[in-house]
Amino acid sequence: MFQWISNDKPAPEALELEAKLQQLEALEERYAEVQTEHITLQNALAAFKQRYWKRVGNLYAQLDSLRAEIARLRARLSPRDQMRQAAVGVASSQARASADAARDFETSVDCEPFAPTEDLRKFYRMAARIVHPDRANDDEDRKLRDEIMSRINVAYRDGHVHTIQTLIDEYQMRATPGEDDAATRLIRTIRLISRVREQIADISQATGTLRESGLYRLFKVVEEAEARGEDRLRVIEAGIERDIARADHEVKRLTQEIAERYPVLVHSAATPAQEQEEIPFAGVPEGASPEAPVEAAEAQTSQVEVEISVLLREMGVDYARRQALDGIEPAPAFTLRDREGQLIVWEHQPVTPDEVQRQHWQERMTWYAAHGFDVGVNLFVTRDEADGSINLERLQRVAEFVKTLAGASAAVEANAAPTVS
Repeated sequence: MFQWISNDKPAPEALELEAKLQQLEALEERYAEVQTEHITLQNALAAFKQRYWKRVGNLYAQLDSLRAEIARLRARLSPRDQMRQAAVGVASSQARASADAARDFETSVDCEPFAPTEDLRKFYRMAARIVHPDRANDDEDRKLRDEIMSRINVAYRDGHVHTIQTLIDEYQMRATPGEDDAATRLIRTIRLISRVREQIADISQATGTLRESGLYRLFKVVEEAEARGEDRLRVIEAGIERDIARADHEVKRLTQEIAERYPVLVHSAATPAQEQEEIPFAGVPEGASPEAPVEAAEAQTSQVEVEISVLLREMGVDYARRQALDGIEPAPAFTLRDREGQLIVWEHQPVTPDEVQRQHWQERMTWYAAHGFDVGVNLFVTRDEADGSINLERLQRVAEFVKTLAGASAAVEANAAPTVS
């Protein structure tokens, strides 16, 4: 009955194995491409970040130090304003972080822009295809692949083509191929195809996240400007220097205001120390002990939200911070009412959110749109600059527009959560 099958014909599993191996080869070629694209972009952004911070890190540290001093002086002028008191801690933390970052990048080795040659990319693709850990047959093989691949990644970052070639040869000499039969190899190949597909999807998503980051947007702006012969980083430096000059002027103005309000601080040698008026300590709300934590809502307030709060208060606009809104969590950053009592929401989006935060933000905007909130009408969204800085002039313009909608007598009911129909 089965005489038509000759003894020299390959078994069905061998034929299937050959087909799957061809499919795997195509997938591995694709894997090598996306892995090379991802690690190239990752290295380029790391080199750019180092170059960027070496140029502007000390300037940002100086600016944030001045902003922390501004927050401290404003708090001394308004000792009963808990928002001002909370702002001191936020600004001081930011100043310390900027100083630490500037110091770290200042002491790091100079890094040139990452620009791999075609040979370097070719051999890295080859290495990714041959050595990548998902091709491991067992734990011992995976350990070897992890070790070799980590060294290959360093060689790629450093631009060492010959080292990558040597490491590929080293892996092939150290690896011990299995002697399994066709059926066992077929099962392993099918599983490997599935893992490589998943790996391609994961790497592609990670690359997409990098391309959506604020660092990447800034990198492209600088790169395109440099292609035109322009020094975009110098433009950024000049902008920070202007901000520093304005912040320094504000420190001097606030210092003068304190001196005028509390003239005993600028006293002559003849003024007895015991007669000086004591100014309340700015770091702790009135009535709280130094060990008492600031309220959770205030402690979690970002620096930009503090700035928005200050703008709205100075303009006489009543608002609520993180007041519950039925159907959305967490509560909006700011809610207030227009002259007709209709709800207005102001949200602020931080820079470079991760993938989960980005998805959450999109869902949040979708919810607003579905519940009658239109951007620029009753929903206002501000964002950090691409480099993570705060554009105070933009916040000022939005606050002024919101004030025209709210009117002088605008108010948000403090004891009732707003609802959306």
